[in-house]
Amino acid sequence: MWTLEEFYLELQEREGLNPLPLVAAWAPQHIDAIIKTISGAFANANLKNTIVPIKSGSTNQSIGNQIASFVVTQLNPRLEAFEIDDCSGYGYPDKMLRQLASGSVFPFEVKATSQWNPSDSNRRVLTSSSRKLRDRFRDPINHLLVTILYRQSADEYRVDGIRLDFLEPSTSVNIRLEASVNHKILHDGAHRNATIR
Repeated sequence: MWTLEEFYLELQEREGLNPLPLVAAWAPQHIDAIIKTISGAFANANLKNTIVPIKSGSTNQSIGNQIASFVVTQLNPRLEAFEIDDCSGYGYPDKMLRQLASGSVFPFEVKATSQWNPSDSNRRVLTSSSRKLRDRFRDPINHLLVTILYRQSADEYRVDGIRLDFLEPSTSVNIRLEASVNHKILHDGAHRNATIR
């Protein structure tokens, strides 16, 4: 088992980069402030048991994305001293949490699940590139994984709660080495190819 800190160091080395610190330990006061503001916003928005509108014919992944987007949209205007911004561009994180007074910015990754089970070992992919973190965030970088918990009955999806995971450098992660290609690599590759039209 690797730690998140070990992963980011190895990832940057594989990317041919001079490694930067991409994960830092959370300050207790930041954790307390974030829990307080998200709890307050959740209560003020009356999100518990709220039905989330889902587009007909949505896939499971799309349903999760719609629920996550709905909850973030409801929370954001009710946050005290923080705001959730989009983190545009490809890859992790999709969002960032900004502390208004200090200007501190935290990677804010939002997932959704209908079956939170502490024994579940299914993968939840966090990140596969260091580029966005290196471009958008500065040390210390504190990562927040937000899981929207929801219930489904028939075609109704109701918000059940929010789980906040304040990831630390020592947080255990699974790593799966992946290989990918693109059109340029395939075009320039030293392998045989054929195009049939």
